[in-house]
Amino acid sequence: MGRYADILKKINEAPSDYNFQKMSKSKAEKELASIDIPQDYIDFLTEVGFGSVFDGYFMFYGGLIEADEIYDDVDYPEIKNVLLFGDNFSGDAMGFLPAENWSIVEIWHEDLSIVPREEKTFMEFVSKVFSKKL
Repeated sequence: MGRYADILKKINEAPSDYNFQKMSKSKAEKELASIDIPQDYIDFLTEVGFGSVFDGYFMFYGGLIEADEIYDDVDYPEIKNVLLFGDNFSGDAMGFLPAENWSIVEIWHEDLSIVPREEKTFMEFVSKVFSKKL
């Protein structure tokens, strides 16, 4: 059994609430091997995958995206330090701050502020998403 067996059970019990595609282990290793990404994030991509939760509640990306690819960083250069893994379909994105021990942060679309999340691990964050407690 994998790390995300409970999440997979939820998906299998209500498949119409989710739209996920697994990432192969070889692709995950190739895409993510160059940096020291938390293992629970890599396990999520290979065990569960990437896609949407509850038809528009949250979207997990199929890899990490530099925040300045989505947001204009001219006035907010600090967002260059964030690697995004998903968003809430309302403009707020979630990601890692590698320079701060891969802590989980949120970028608010209103003012592009970087707000620390209370979750200490990616797995804890995933649990909140699948319980609709974001």
